[in-house]
Amino acid sequence: MGALVWLAVCAAVMAVVGARAWAVWQPGQDAPWAKRWEAASMLLGVLGFTVLTLALVAHLEGAVFTAVAVAVVLLWALTAVCAVAQKAARRQETQQEWAARHERGLPVQARMWAPRTVWIAWVVAGCLLAACGLAVWVTQRRLDPSSARPEEIVAQAQDLSTAVAVVMSTALVVSVVCGAVHALSRRRRQEAERTRVLDAEHQLAADGG
Repeated sequence: MGALVWLAVCAAVMAVVGARAWAVWQPGQDAPWAKRWEAASMLLGVLGFTVLTLALVAHLEGAVFTAVAVAVVLLWALTAVCAVAQKAARRQETQQEWAARHERGLPVQARMWAPRTVWIAWVVAGCLLAACGLAVWVTQRRLDPSSARPEEIVAQAQDLSTAVAVVMSTALVVSVVCGAVHALSRRRRQEAERTRVLDAEHQLAADGG
């Protein structure tokens, strides 16, 4: 019963995402490419998840399950490609709009990274810092198994597990918190820039009128 309910939910989500993708990609629609790639990315991602769910519910095994797994991986790879294409298209559209407004002498917003990108950069930096710190610690505390006593090896393994937990948790917590603060600050700057541009446009309209 639970499997049938889950399949019904997947089918409903698939129908909604498919309808949205068709509304964007159907002939005659002049939708921006960023929106097109976003719809395609969502459709392929949900399709891959639905196919994998069907395979698990049907208890597929052997070569059939392998083929389904390969198909799911390909669908998710295409999802990633579409997501990258969406980002590129959105950036290009933003740059074209910025250049057009700048050429006409209209006020433009200052270019800056998106808050989500800032937060992701902080988290990735925290993970890399944790990995580097852990690698240095392991290199400095390395023992020779051929000459070390068993109790020393056990003690080092316990110290290593504790160090992994401490280093990774500290780095991730610090990076997540700092990234959230930076992202919030960046969002406020973007809102201030948007308000400044709107005020400048209203002032130009008033002066022109």
